[in-house]
Amino acid sequence: MPKVLIVDDDPAMTLALAIRLRAAAFEVLTSNSAHEASPIAVRQRPDVILLDIDMPSFSGLEFHECLRNSERARTIPVIYISGVDSDTYRRVALQQGARGFVSKPFDMPKLLAVIQAAIGTSGATLASA
Repeated sequence: MPKVLIVDDDPAMTLALAIRLRAAAFEVLTSNSAHEASPIAVRQRPDVILLDIDMPSFSGLEFHECLRNSERARTIPVIYISGVDSDTYRRVALQQGARGFVSKPFDMPKLLAVIQAAIGTSGATLASA
């Protein structure tokens, strides 16, 4: 069963996404803080991380940079999830090495396809939904 770590400061969004992913046969870990998510990512080594870009005090971009500097976590694929759908955010996500960028609210079948592509492929190609 693939393991997904959801990192989003919105508890309602995190819960709703976790319920849907569990129904799709994923093991789900959650955190509403990038600070709290870092040790989870290193310890649990999820198959993919769904990461909100805009979070207070420690952004998703900063968290991703920390992951890339961690020997144990640098290879975990990251998919950015954001309420802001802009070319700038997509470009930054690609530069950070993201495997995907999905705008909120998202279509669940498309999100699942991006997750499956991230888990099943190597390299930093940017998938969009």
